[in-house]
Amino acid sequence: MFFQPSSWAKKVWLWGKGYCSQPIQQFAGLLCLSLLLSLACTPAASNKSVPPSTAASDPPTQSTLAAATINRPAIVFPNDAGVIDVTSFGAIPDDGQDDTTAIQAAITAHPTNNHIFYFPNGTYDISDMLTLAGSQKRNVFQGQSEQGTVLRLMDSVPSTYAKAILNFGPAPAQRFRNAIRDMTLNVGRNHPQSIGIQFNASNQGTAQNVTLLSEDKQGQIGLDMSYTDEIGPLFIKNLTVKGFDYGIKTRWPTASQTFENITLLNQNICGWWNTNSQRVFARQVRSQNTVPAIINDGEAGFVLIDSILQGSGPAASEPAISNQKSMYIDRTQTSGYQLAVKSNINWGRGNGKVPIGKITNYLANGSGDKRKGGPFTLFPSADKMLGLPIKETPEIPWETDLSKWDGPHKHILGTSGLPDDELDDTPSIQAAIDSGATTVYLPRGTWTISQPLELRNNVRRFMGTEAKVKMAKNAVIRVGPGQAPSVTIERLEKVETIEHTSQRTLVLNNLLGFRYIPKTQTPGDVFINDCVGSPIIFKNQNAWARQLNLESDTQSQSNIAAKVLNDNAQVWILGYKTEDEGTTIKTINGGKTELFGAAHVGGGQSNPDNPRFLTEDSSFSAAGIYGPGFSIVAKETRKGETRTTETFKNADAYIAYP
Repeated sequence: MFFQPSSWAKKVWLWGKGYCSQPIQQFAGLLCLSLLLSLACTPAASNKSVPPSTAASDPPTQSTLAAATINRPAIVFPNDAGVIDVTSFGAIPDDGQDDTTAIQAAITAHPTNNHIFYFPNGTYDISDMLTLAGSQKRNVFQGQSEQGTVLRLMDSVPSTYAKAILNFGPAPAQRFRNAIRDMTLNVGRNHPQSIGIQFNASNQGTAQNVTLLSEDKQGQIGLDMSYTDEIGPLFIKNLTVKGFDYGIKTRWPTASQTFENITLLNQNICGWWNTNSQRVFARQVRSQNTVPAIINDGEAGFVLIDSILQGSGPAASEPAISNQKSMYIDRTQTSGYQLAVKSNINWGRGNGKVPIGKITNYLANGSGDKRKGGPFTLFPSADKMLGLPIKETPEIPWETDLSKWDGPHKHILGTSGLPDDELDDTPSIQAAIDSGATTVYLPRGTWTISQPLELRNNVRRFMGTEAKVKMAKNAVIRVGPGQAPSVTIERLEKVETIEHTSQRTLVLNNLLGFRYIPKTQTPGDVFINDCVGSPIIFKNQNAWARQLNLESDTQSQSNIAAKVLNDNAQVWILGYKTEDEGTTIKTINGGKTELFGAAHVGGGQSNPDNPRFLTEDSSFSAAGIYGPGFSIVAKETRKGETRTTETFKNADAYIAYP
């Protein structure tokens, strides 16, 4: 939970003030302040699941979204994984000496091609901005742990420093697979113009388990994704920003950005400023501030759910959220502010000002007269989203015992087992899977899979250390039965087809190229996070997706019904970006689909036979729908009657269920 000073704390403070000498008062004051800040800044847990029986429509409370310390295992890799350890280039943590030149040398020596830059625990002293120059992409900055690995701006850096600690490069949108994980970036003290990180990733990329810190609350921006155009789509998860004028700044209209589990503390101007037509889809935002939590202006769009926005002190004269254009808010609790939402729309649209308290089903734009009405509907329907149960993505613990890791290069079978030779590696990969290992890894390089491959036995994590795979037409990765109830496939590029043939829970993380197909009557649950792929099918199962990016022309392929086909499944999506012609979601046979945030980009126009959303005797709801490209935006059939629409009339939600 967010910490607020209680009566006992006040009593201790007053007692010390009255009975202690001034030096002791100062020491006690610093001690109390440190305690209060540590409690207030505790990051929120990311692995606490909502029970399946709990409907997502239940309002968030401080117990369901409580902050708690996350004790994740240290991230370690085998020596033969192809990881670039920055200490091998001369960076030495905790020695008080400048590490900038050594770290930049590691980056410059490996400009692209799926490199992991690994930072063992310790504090690395930074004197100038670390930069991914030119067209660099596929670069992953990986710390050993979020709190243990620290990149800190040195005290000797002048107060006029107006750059970031780390910059991921400018437009165009070619920054595929960039990522930063498990570390803290600290701008130190007396750097009022500094920036934590200027992050840029395209199509697939993530900032995850990251803390951005200003020790004296000064600094321009914690997470800056406004410094250049064409940032995204991408996924930001488990981010904590402490201090800075703006905790997060997002802008520009090219793609979209998805966020989950974001903590904003002690900003000077605003917790989060979204502007200039950017489309943001966010869940579980926790803000504790004396300034507005969110400003959404400049034609921008914002979807916000399951959040807690707490104000104190001067916040009593401010709105928690200031909105200028398109916004959908649900299940969000506000307190300590003058208003929950201040509407800056000047044309009589939307719900107007919202009093402090719980925000439920707020639409800045409705579909009625002057857009004051509720969600857009084709048939008589409910006036709110479906409220499907939401499960958190299972966190499969990182295996720190490297004796339980295995890889194909340890099972040379004839010509099988070596990357980059375009010879079939399936036998060696399968041998590693069947070795009894819990983690099977493909070291950096390209691995050829020419035959079906099955995940089974003890394997709970099948991953690349940012590797690529080259799969033949008939090659698939099958998720079969195994000892662990959950299995993850992650950090791979160009996976063609994944077949789910068991009841095991499947987690797909950080994949650039994949296609998911259930191959049993009742497949297990599936979670998809930060993945780019081809058309997928969900059937007779539960699915949760965060930052789903599907790019393919399905209109020209008569055998493919839609980019997402929901056949009697329950499908929940946070952040869905699409390109090219063809229906984006088709829901049939009683399926239920709930979508929070959709962006369609690129040229082309889908014909009337390929509506954006197609619902047949099923249930569908969507909030935050952006982008052109469809002659028909929705087609709905109920009991033999079909209706269509060419427009949602700028409404911030579309509902298609009784």
